[in-house]
Amino acid sequence: MTILIAMVGFDYQRILDGINFWRKTKPIEQIYLLFDEKKDSYGYVSQRNIEDLRKALKFAGTEPLTAGYNPQSYESTFGVLYKILKKETEEGKKDVLIDSTSTAKEAYGAVVTVALMFDKVRLYVVPPNGRDWYFPSPQSPQFEEWFDRMRNRSGTAPQEIFLPGYRLKHPKRTELRIILELMGHGGRSNSLTDIISWCGGNPRDPIVKNRYSRLVRKLEENGFVETEHITRGKRIVLTGFGMTLAKAAFATK
Repeated sequence: MTILIAMVGFDYQRILDGINFWRKTKPIEQIYLLFDEKKDSYGYVSQRNIEDLRKALKFAGTEPLTAGYNPQSYESTFGVLYKILKKETEEGKKDVLIDSTSTAKEAYGAVVTVALMFDKVRLYVVPPNGRDWYFPSPQSPQFEEWFDRMRNRSGTAPQEIFLPGYRLKHPKRTELRIILELMGHGGRSNSLTDIISWCGGNPRDPIVKNRYSRLVRKLEENGFVETEHITRGKRIVLTGFGMTLAKAAFATK
């Protein structure tokens, strides 16, 4: 079975076009609609489209699930998608399609990154039949006509954003514990000994110390932490990506 996630901005018809395209070939079990929760013009049109999409996509006794996010925030987008993908791919063992047609560049970067962390995730966009970058104020007389024209603009066939078969290695339980402990201690540790102690291990045990040294090295290879040589040892610091993952993982606990 397949789960479909659509990121909804000022497009309406293209979202429907994409979903209807996939429904012809795949049984879509559940649809998630992600809307712009900001209190600005972009949030306004996104939230209006969400209400109509929820009605249009209510079929087989199910209704789309909705979630708010800030498409101009990498961290916000990553966190919302991480929670959904972890639930649906790891726990539900489902295939996932993500429609990134109608979102911001910042969000698109997060979509690609988080998709590479989970198997069975595919991305696509629905190109428009034309382009119009003019965006009148919702308070202007021209807005309703523009909004109706933009949201009902049809799209062409979805274009898949092909991802490599290799996926980023998702941290295992102890690795994730290290990441979360680092976040809880300001994103850094001045020694491996501190990390071992935070995780409940015995830093005096050479076997334990070697194990944690390998874990930290693996986290560094995968871009979650970086190490810095200091006078009395090695400082271990969460990268920006590591901190983003830590916050997303903490929110799912």
